[in-house]
Amino acid sequence: MEEVLKEADVISLHPVLDKTAHYLINPERLAMMKEEVVLVNASRGPVIDEVALVEHLRANHMFHVGLDVFEDEPYMKPGLAEMKNVVVVPHIASTSKVWYDFPALWSTIISTCNSIPVFEEV
Repeated sequence: MEEVLKEADVISLHPVLDKTAHYLINPERLAMMKEEVVLVNASRGPVIDEVALVEHLRANHMFHVGLDVFEDEPYMKPGLAEMKNVVVVPHIASTSKVWYDFPALWSTIISTCNSIPVFEEV
């Protein structure tokens, strides 16, 4: 797992929440990731240590996160939703307008990671 965290441009988390997945993403693993990685958690909130995530996001403005689950649902850690490098959607995002814009969002992310010009903003 450490090799993937060090090399990946996009990391999407989908583990079953059990004792091995609780705080799977912790301060040490956040520090392993690239500065410009996109981290997505659409599984269970406690997979990510949100206190560590907030600190990491504040220190690394090119690090981006997409969340539709939270450690202490329905609440988020203070400051998380206000950050410009965080996208927060409800877990029911598949029925929202955001879901329909999602392919364009991924296209933009992939283009940006590959230094391909982006002509439309999502």
